Amino acid sequence: MTDTILCIDIGTSSLKAALLPDNLKKSPIYVSRQFFSKEAVAEKRNAREWLPALAAALSELRQKQPDYAIEAVCVSGNGPTVVSEDGTTLLYNQIFAGDSLAQMSGMNQEVRDAVKDTKSLFIPRFLAFRHNFPDIWKASKSIFGAPEFLIHELTGGAVSILPEERFLPAYWTGEELKKCGFSASDCEKMPAFVSSGAFAGKVSEKAALATGLLEGTFVFAGAPDFVVALIGSGTVLPGRLCDRAGTSEGLNLCTSKPVFSSGLRTLPSVIPGLWNLSYLINSSQSLGDHREHSLYENSSLGENSSVDSAPSVKNFSELSHGISLLKEAALSNGEYFPDCMAITGGQALDDELIAQKEKATGFKIRKMPCADAELIGDLILARVGLGDYDDISEAVFAILGA
Repeated sequence: MTDTILCIDIGTSSLKAALLPDNLKKSPIYVSRQFFSKEAVAEKRNAREWLPALAAALSELRQKQPDYAIEAVCVSGNGPTVVSEDGTTLLYNQIFAGDSLAQMSGMNQEVRDAVKDTKSLFIPRFLAFRHNFPDIWKASKSIFGAPEFLIHELTGGAVSILPEERFLPAYWTGEELKKCGFSASDCEKMPAFVSSGAFAGKVSEKAALATGLLEGTFVFAGAPDFVVALIGSGTVLPGRLCDRAGTSEGLNLCTSKPVFSSGLRTLPSVIPGLWNLSYLINSSQSLGDHREHSLYENSSLGENSSVDSAPSVKNFSELSHGISLLKEAALSNGEYFPDCMAITGGQALDDELIAQKEKATGFKIRKMPCADAELIGDLILARVGLGDYDDISEAVFAILGA
């Protein structure tokens, strides 16, 4: 038997899962993708389908890889989605008519100003959820993000995942929640933060019966999909560059210090002391619905873009332009810039498109062992959590290579 990590990533319309060993080249990687019903998404109850989707994915994976044993589970997902204990789901991209006005009604000027000034991605979603589902909000002991809800379903525990301390402004503090009009009892609904890769609990008897997992299997906290994709592509080491390319696209370069330049975004890395410099590609090469991107990627935590119907010269020109901007910014700030880059997402499945990109940019493009780098990121975080590696950087070197 081969020990593996059951890696799970929750998207807006589907759940993806894979059984990944440390040696990703040992055998073919199978990814099971289970779609949620349109009715569940429309009725704001799609989180209720996540556990059955996981059970279906696990059954499929075990049929394809019967000699793989599950050592632990790691869960990542989109955000800032908000989920109550009963599975009522407000996705990051779902907006109710009149939300902005409704959220401000009944607030004094001080609270209104705090809400307008917040950098948090979650607080506006908490307000929208509380306004649109007041009874559910009141009855729910805990309020979760997407991966945290599935972790709760698996373990019965309650956590909130904070990738790294510098991401806190995009999340919340008790003080800021109160300034934005949340009561003490409201604040108690937000579970305490744990770091990515933290032990989150063990699979309960109830969850074992529902999914086919062994009771007592360790469950680890993943991260937002954007963060685990960077981990899984190795873009957490200075000088590493990746093209995160699906139905939207962005270039990301890991730097040893913050670099600021016009047209580029500077964000924290999940690795303390490191940074992520990114370029948004406004017109991406669409290959159909291969990838799902969350609000983390068109906010202060990442990138998003519109979708064209097919690859074009214009798209490749912008890709080249983005590389040039990143290179100029990196070199002028004493940062290393590579001569190759990794590619992840749905576009990584198209060898012809990759060849076209290489020709257009003059860059060698490296495919990942699994096109869904989020799942590789989950593998790396779980291995760190299990103590197999001291930290994320060491695990990246060991699993992906220098």
